[in-house]
Amino acid sequence: MRNLIRIAVVLCLTTMLCSCASVSVVDTWRNPVLSGSRLHKVLVVSFARKEGSRAVYEDMLVSELHRQGVEAVASYTILSQVKLPDWHALDRAVRSTGSQGVLTVQTIKVEKQTTVQPSGVATPYPGYWYPPAFPDWDFPGYYRSMALYGPTYVSTYDVATMQVNLFDLGSDKLVWASTMQTMEPENVTKVGKDLAHKVVKSLKKEGLI
Repeated sequence: MRNLIRIAVVLCLTTMLCSCASVSVVDTWRNPVLSGSRLHKVLVVSFARKEGSRAVYEDMLVSELHRQGVEAVASYTILSQVKLPDWHALDRAVRSTGSQGVLTVQTIKVEKQTTVQPSGVATPYPGYWYPPAFPDWDFPGYYRSMALYGPTYVSTYDVATMQVNLFDLGSDKLVWASTMQTMEPENVTKVGKDLAHKVVKSLKKEGLI
């Protein structure tokens, strides 16, 4: 019963932590040389492999930018092919929108990570019956200790690292960049919404929009 309660608590805490934020900001960089003026029109380009994911990321960012009074265009509305176009096609599309900047989103890597969750007891148990360390143990004591400490729980999950860049089309230089991570890469809608909120909030704080 005690172990069941501990498991329930761990699961509840994990659920609460995951529901709070799906995207975390790892690092943010601002070009110290380019000050420039605020951007009023931005083209949003997602380099996602799946067309559906690309549309979700772009639409979320466009929607969030619109809330801040920025005119934004999703690249899939003018470049519909799944594969990336050649540079000249992309450049023509970018210039045709009359945008002042290009905001790009790309998943640069996905890694497997493992978390080991102990039973919750402060004193560590070595995980096996080790007579030199516990010379007075008998079977009842061994059994009670196993019931007290319980098993260790291991969970494996994907962590996706995403790069978001803002380029100034007047100079073609990188103005702002941010590295973000999510443990829910498969939940595209939730990740896209949270990412868009954090990106636009940072751009506004930096005075770029």
